[in-house]
Formats: sequence, C-alpha cells, structure tokens
Amino acid sequence: MNGAPDQADPPPVTSAALPVDGVRLLLALRSRMLSNTLRQALRERPLRLLSTAASIVVIWVGLYYLLERTLRIVRQPVLEGIVATPLIFTFFFLALTAMLAFSSAILAYGGLFRRLESAFLMATPMAARDVVIVRYIESLVLSSWSLLLLGLPLMMALSRHFSEPWSFYPLFLGLFLLFIPVPGALGLVLAWTVAMVAPKTPRRIIILVAGLLLVLGGGWFYRIIYAPVSSSEWLQHFYDRIALVQNAMLPHTWVSKGINLAVQGQTAPAAFYLFVTAANALFASFVAVGLVSGGFTRAFARAQVSARGSRRSGRLLGWLSDVVFAYLPWRQRILAAKDLRSFLRDPLQWSQMAILIGLLALYVGNVQRWWVDLAQPGLHVLIAFLNQTAVCLILATFTSRFVFPIVSLEGQQLWLLGLLPLPRSRIIMAKFLFALTITLLAALAVMGISVYRLQLPTGLAVAHLGASVAVCIGLCGVSIGMGARMPIFTERNPARIAGGFGGTVSLLLSVALVVASLAGLGVMSLHIARTGTDDTLTGAMLGWLLGVVALNVAAAAAALAVGMRHFGRLEY
Repeated sequence: MNGAPDQADPPPVTSAALPVDGVRLLLALRSRMLSNTLRQALRERPLRLLSTAASIVVIWVGLYYLLERTLRIVRQPVLEGIVATPLIFTFFFLALTAMLAFSSAILAYGGLFRRLESAFLMATPMAARDVVIVRYIESLVLSSWSLLLLGLPLMMALSRHFSEPWSFYPLFLGLFLLFIPVPGALGLVLAWTVAMVAPKTPRRIIILVAGLLLVLGGGWFYRIIYAPVSSSEWLQHFYDRIALVQNAMLPHTWVSKGINLAVQGQTAPAAFYLFVTAANALFASFVAVGLVSGGFTRAFARAQVSARGSRRSGRLLGWLSDVVFAYLPWRQRILAAKDLRSFLRDPLQWSQMAILIGLLALYVGNVQRWWVDLAQPGLHVLIAFLNQTAVCLILATFTSRFVFPIVSLEGQQLWLLGLLPLPRSRIIMAKFLFALTITLLAALAVMGISVYRLQLPTGLAVAHLGASVAVCIGLCGVSIGMGARMPIFTERNPARIAGGFGGTVSLLLSVALVVASLAGLGVMSLHIARTGTDDTLTGAMLGWLLGVVALNVAAAAAALAVGMRHFGRLEY
C-alpha cells in the first residue's frame, strides 16, 4: 500500500534447516572429553591407570581359568553335562538380556530426563533424534563395557576345548557385539515408557518391573533345580521347562545357536544367525530411537514433574530410619536418616550392591544342590570359607566406592553441619554407624543363609558370623576415616571422589585388611578341616577369631581417629 516492495515471509523452519551432523558433533564432543580425561589421568594419576590395566589383565586371566574349568566339567560324559553343553549359551545370553535391559533403562532415563545437558540441548537447534541417538549409544557403552571384557576370556576358553576354524573368532565377536543393541533398545523404550506413564516414581517402577521379572525367573529356575532324581524323569522335566527359553523368536536363541554352530565348525549356518542378529539389532534400534525421539519433548516435560508422594515417602523413610537406627541418640539418628534418604534416592548406589548380594544369596541358598558331596569331610568348611571370601570382597568394593565419598559429599552443607549442637567427631561417628548398619544387614543376611544351608556346627557358625561383623567394622572404619582425612569438597560426583587419590588409598587399605582377615580365617578353616573339631568353639578357633576382630577394630579405630582429627580442624 505504501509502495514498498512486498517482503517475502521467512521460510518455515523445517527439519532440513536443523543441523544434519548433530550426532557427529555430539560424538566428537564425547570423544574429545574422553581423550582429555585419559590424558589427565596419565599426567596426574599414572599409577592408578596402570594398576587398573593390570587389574583388568588379572581379571581376564582369572575368568579364563574359571570358564575353562567350567567347560571342562560341563563336558564330562554324564547326562547333565551332555544335555547342558549345547544350552550353556542360551542361559548365558538370557541372563545378559535381562541385565542389559535393566541397566540400559536406568542409564537411558538418567541421561535423557535427569541430566542438565539434556535441557540445554533441547534449547539448541539440535534435532531430538540426534540427542536420543547419542544417549542411546552412551547407555549401550556404559551398560555393556564390563560384559565385553567377559567376551575375550570366554572366546579363548572355547578355543581351548574345541577345534574351531579361523571363522569362529569373527563370528563369535560379531554375535556377541551385535546382540547388545537388542536389550539396549528394550531398555530405551522402557525408560521412555516410564517417563510417559509414571514420571513421578520412575526408579520405583523400573525396580518393581525388574524385581517382578527376577521373581518369575527365580521361580522358574527353582522348578528346574528341584527336579526328579531319576535320569529319564529329570531329562523330560528339564526339556519341558527350557522349551520356553529356546523359542526361535527370542534374540538370545539366535546368538546361542550361532555360537554353538560356530563352535562345531558350521560356518554358513552360524553366519546366517549373525545376519539375523544384525538385522534385528538395526531394526530394534531404528524403532526404539524413532519412538522415543518422536515423544521425547513430551516425555521430558512429564519427567520434570515432582512427585506428589514425596511427603508420604519421606514419612516412610523417617519411620524406617527410626527403626533401623533406634540405637543412636536422636541427633545422630537425624544425620543417619539423611544419609539413608540420599542412599535410597540414588539407585546407582544400592542397585549394584543389591544385585551382587542377591546373586550371592541365590548361590548360597542353593549350595546343597550344586555340591552333591557335602558329606565329604572338610568340604563344608571350604565352601563356608569361599562364601566368606566373596562377601568380604563385595563389601570392600562397596565401601570403597560408595561409603568413602559420604564425607566429601557434605562439602556444600559443611557450614550447616557446623551449626548443629554436635562436635564434628559425632558427625563422623554417625556416618560410620550408618555405613556399618547397612553393611551388617547385607553381610549377616548372606552369611546367615550360608550357615543355615550348609548346616554348619555351632562353633564354626559363630566364627564366620563374628568374622563378618569384624570385617564390616574394619571396612567401614577405614572408608569413613580415610574419607574424612582426604575429602574432596569441590566434587559432587561420588564416582570421581572414589576415583581420586584418597579413594585409591582407601581401596588398597580395604583390600589389605580383607586379605589379612581372610588369611586368619583360612588358617582357622584349615585347622578345622584337618582336626575335624568344628562342633564347639575351641581355644584355637577363638584365638584366630579374636585376632581377626582385634585387627579390624584396631584398623577402624586408627582410621577414624585420624579422620576425626583432620575433619575437626577444617575451615568452612
């Protein structure tokens, strides 16, 4: 109307206007961050990096000999061995499916809906599909890297027992790697579904689903274990029960059949299952990424809603802390309740210990079925010692990884803790008693099951339960004491706190304490096995037990004294 030339409307923003290399950009950023972290570790903590590499090599060698021995036993010419040999990979990859799906769901939910970086990426001209793809790749890597370490010793153990052609190695690695995206895609969809359906209690829903599947699988496995004794009845019962897990439509069946065919030298059928696994892995990833990216914005918005049941859960946790920590004075009980809330709100802390302790409890609960010759003299003493060793090593890992950072995580609240009518030594003692209570509940539960199922005599049972209490005292004292002596108040990530110099020192001290304690228990067990005096608590048994108790109490007292002294002098 004014004679001015008409200005064309700006073109609409379409997907073509968005950066097409979002995945490449984010992956390049991740690779640069990883390389910087490795260079920093080589420059600042070369000893820790070398010790980690050496530990991985030791674990590889140990797994190789363990798997080699297992395959040797399975291949014995008995009915169970003949039947179990072609099915060993079926159960192995079935278990991997459940574990990978569960861990991928937790990692994907945290990466997509809980990390601040996701909110930042949504505000950038970055396609939702690119963000989901990168988070999906991250969840696959983080959930499966430890399982990949298992693949190499398993492949070498198989090559020792079977005469495979050269094609076995690429087929095995291909099947093992291409299987991982299938449960990973399931975990990604599960995380998105939880964000859409139950955003206020995501962890609870994931844990409940995993727990339900675990109960169902445990019941099914229980029926297999407690089968008829005769050969014909056992074989019929066994095949009836495993027919479900050998369904040709299940991914773990493709991988297990492919590996079995590769072991037998049938390259063409094994390659067929390799292509089937690859095609389904790509298809599952495509469907999962498309589904999640299409509803990512809505799911992200729903996942930010605070839980209405927080007040109810707070009351429940308050009641639970009052029951568990009833022996503490009320001021220290408040601190222990706070630590309990922080512990339960982080599934990365309690889920790992729950899985390890649960698997160990499942083993010791069925130990009479695994060891059919428990009547052999001294065998029950050996098994009890091995169970004690497993419990102690798990506790050493848990305390070094999760108990050590407890004091450092109070860095931002240190000024607030200083206002409490408590000396700082009481604060450290409250955290020690909190960690001791949690570890005692786990250790005594597993060792109690072990004592009951092995039907240990009273003297030996008292010795093992007393040693468990002593080791818990020592490990918790060392972790809390060293955490107070070498805190890192500027870091909020527990993994980085545990991975620092103080965490390394705490881990080495914990391992040394466990080795010394197990050495005393080992000498006591050897003495019992040779003399057969396990009915009562003899003088020799009492002497070794008191030595283990004194060692752990002294270590805990020394570490706590050093930590309290340093923590009391800190400025805030």
